[in-house]
Amino acid sequence: MKIAAVDVGTNSFHLLVARVGGDGRIEPLERHKEMVRLGDSAFSGVIAPDAFARGTEALKRFRELADRSGADALIAVATSAVREAENGGDFVRAIRDETGVELNVIGGDEEARLIYLGARSALTLAGRRALIVDIGGGSVELIVGDARDRYYTTSLKLGVLRLLGQWAPADPPTADQRARLAEQLHRALEAPIQAARQVGFDVVALGSGTARAVADLLPPSSEQPRRVQFRDVFALEDRLCTLPAAERARLPGLDARRVDSIVPGVILIRSLLEVAHSDEYLLCESALREGLVFDYVARHRPDIQLVDEIPDLRRRSVVQLMRRFQANQAHGEQVARLALDLFRGTRALHNLPNSDGELLEFAGLVHDIGFHISPSKHHKHAAYLIANTEMKGFSAEEIQLLALTARYHRKATPKESHEPYGRLPAPLRERIRKLAAILRLADGLDRGYAQRVKSVRCRVGDKSVELQVAANGDPELEVWGARRKRDLFEEVFGRKVKLVVEREERA
Repeated sequence: MKIAAVDVGTNSFHLLVARVGGDGRIEPLERHKEMVRLGDSAFSGVIAPDAFARGTEALKRFRELADRSGADALIAVATSAVREAENGGDFVRAIRDETGVELNVIGGDEEARLIYLGARSALTLAGRRALIVDIGGGSVELIVGDARDRYYTTSLKLGVLRLLGQWAPADPPTADQRARLAEQLHRALEAPIQAARQVGFDVVALGSGTARAVADLLPPSSEQPRRVQFRDVFALEDRLCTLPAAERARLPGLDARRVDSIVPGVILIRSLLEVAHSDEYLLCESALREGLVFDYVARHRPDIQLVDEIPDLRRRSVVQLMRRFQANQAHGEQVARLALDLFRGTRALHNLPNSDGELLEFAGLVHDIGFHISPSKHHKHAAYLIANTEMKGFSAEEIQLLALTARYHRKATPKESHEPYGRLPAPLRERIRKLAAILRLADGLDRGYAQRVKSVRCRVGDKSVELQVAANGDPELEVWGARRKRDLFEEVFGRKVKLVVEREERA
């Protein structure tokens, strides 16, 4: 199964497409990032029109990339910029309407939980705890966790774009401005890091684009995970704070869109390491988007295993529907198999394409899901559930055909006075009549839910259709059931139905 995870951050939008095996293992396939910078305006109260447009276009591209990669599921979350903006709800609605992406706006604690899940996958935490820090554009998440669980989380409004907007430094910043920002950060970080120290941690791990950008401005290292020394961070801060923006833009390895935010970012990292009394940080390459994938896997393991079991999307949708509503699987599979015997054996009568045979098989699998609501009128309940449950891989017309074929597997035969059957075009109504006629017979041939009938061969004559029923044991109940349900078949095809039993004793 392929999962696309989207992180709509304050500074950057990220897309991760990963393949997930039935055993839960995750293999990243594609990564994409766009620096949208919603936070440039969002912290003043609203997402500005230009940022709104950049965000919409970025998510359109992400949706196209996810679709092109064949993603089976797309999950997307938005963090502080959307959460705090007055028009954040408008942004969520616009994204849904224009891209089809459903954005879930999450709070700081949920953001921290997902970051922890992602970081845990990238860090070796056996026998030690880490202070995991994610520096975003709007907020900073602090998490203390080990390989088993997290023990402390907090979210601080110290993101680099928020700091930049509040700080408004000269270009380059003066020594006094730099000292005042560091002092502000020390005060803001002391209480939460003291609380984290009470829980206990052995290492400091930083994730996010800012932590990576700082590391990329330092000499390269082959260590994994990469260790970034405090002395190098402090030296880099000294250097950056002497360069105007135009010169910072020429630094190799620095994204031009981080030219302004890298300065408060490096001061924030330096201050954090000072307050944590740490001489280095580990660069964590996994973050919230990886956490989204791991969280999805934990909550959808049966669905992921089903993708391995049934690669075909349409058949998987049908089996999911059957299992979701706890239909009798053995009966559904038997009815589907017998319906195909009848479909293939009466081809000269119905003249339907092979693709309708597949739809008939699917209708057989799910025809009894209405029992989940009530045995009474379960055929109508089945039609409702099929028509109102997402069926991936099916057109609207095919879903109508499935729903109404199941609807008429028992009780009243199709009539133009019935809704919604009566509103359908005549060719589709005729297909439903033929398929329902066959499904009724197949259902009757498993009347006892015992799967006694092995196969059905058809002999089509001018006035009758002889069904040669091969069975294990005595299929008296099944023959009785088929005779009771042959009415629609005889009406549609103008042939009497005769049943001939060929008994075979069970081995």
